[in-house]
Amino acid sequence: MDKVINNIEVRGAKSNNLKNLDVDLPLNQFIAITGVSGSGKSSLAMDTLYSEGARRYLNALATYTRRRITQVGRTHVDSIKNLPSAIALKQRPEIPNVRSTVGTMTEVLNIIRLMYSRLGSHVCPNGHRLDPSLKISMAMDFAGNDSRMGMITCPVCKVKFMAPVAESFAFNSDGACPTCDGTGQVQDIIVDKIVKDDTKSINQGAVLSWSLPGRGLMKYAAEKQGVRLNTPFGELSAKEKEIVMHGAPKKVNVIVPSPTGKAFQMDANYENAVLVVENSLKTAKNENSVHRLNRFIDNTVCPTCHGTRFNPELLKNQILGKSIAEVSEMDISEVKTWSEQVINDWTPVDMAELAHNLVSELQELLEPIMNLVLDYLTISRAGNTLSTGELQRIQLGRTIRNEMTGVLYILDEPSVGLHADNVIGLIKIIKKIVTQGNTVVVVDHKISIIGAADYVIEIGPGSG
Repeated sequence: MDKVINNIEVRGAKSNNLKNLDVDLPLNQFIAITGVSGSGKSSLAMDTLYSEGARRYLNALATYTRRRITQVGRTHVDSIKNLPSAIALKQRPEIPNVRSTVGTMTEVLNIIRLMYSRLGSHVCPNGHRLDPSLKISMAMDFAGNDSRMGMITCPVCKVKFMAPVAESFAFNSDGACPTCDGTGQVQDIIVDKIVKDDTKSINQGAVLSWSLPGRGLMKYAAEKQGVRLNTPFGELSAKEKEIVMHGAPKKVNVIVPSPTGKAFQMDANYENAVLVVENSLKTAKNENSVHRLNRFIDNTVCPTCHGTRFNPELLKNQILGKSIAEVSEMDISEVKTWSEQVINDWTPVDMAELAHNLVSELQELLEPIMNLVLDYLTISRAGNTLSTGELQRIQLGRTIRNEMTGVLYILDEPSVGLHADNVIGLIKIIKKIVTQGNTVVVVDHKISIIGAADYVIEIGPGSG
């Protein structure tokens, strides 16, 4: 008879403050880990359970795949048995990039885009507005395939045209504003920020953008073109300043001094001080690089889309008299109300089933977000402006929607930033994840979280 596996068995955990800790954690339960600061709570949850669970999962993948995934180091523990694959919702999630919004991160915008394609009131090239109809909605299934079936005929002027499909409303793709490329902002490089102190010479570091990685040869390339390196920047001639700030890109043979006093020659691809910033912005891959570059830039609202990110042509399409940009400015609770009105006040009878299916899918996405008390967030809110607590709860909302089973979830202080009255929604979500057949381990101090758990592990008062 097969042995029934009921527990994750940890033996000899030694990560950070843990001192040879042995502990059993029941599977398919809501487990709270608590204790005083420094006792080893996070070391057990994150550095032992999560790290080992993630490492074992990655080791099961092909070598080719593993090389492309950030590896997790081996855990300091004698043994862990019956450990499921682990997912961690960290207290400090990675900061989303400039193109992420609440709408894209929660996938709410995906459904709204589909609604505007299928249920929207489109406008023909001659400016005539068409009422939503099942015939138009069905044509969207063929749009983009050069099929005659994908064409719509305006009942007024009889012109045939292709109405926008769901992808056409994506500001990260086809629907991006042509001026800002879907970011909602334009970046202006400010010369005064590149040279902030013109009493310094170039050799003294006057041109700040040339201190960026890989640009050490630029001053020598400028010198070869007649720019003086030891003269205060403010005293350089207009021609010299023009070369530094706006000189043409070219290959220049430069003479570079070495620490030993000898000089050597090499070719350098000259980039002027402004072009260095432009090129670096195109290749920046992490937040630190972007932060370094932002000191040379002023971000202003895009004059074409006025910050909506969408191609202005798309704003002609409406549902209930509102464009997709106007709906994106609504908060989560307002979107829920709007979606109900789409069924009751907008959709023709023959489109009721389609509208009901789309709205139901949208509200399924909205429900966990509202339970996690994020209903005040607007769809257009930039992801990089969210707090760590908001980011973690958005992760949690996505988790419950995926309906995975047999997974170990590690939550590091998910109640951070939540009012005591709002923790109830968080607990509801955690318990739903457990009922889907998962184990949830939560590190937290809140009494309400600990009291709702099926099993509590308290570490301390000293180190574990």
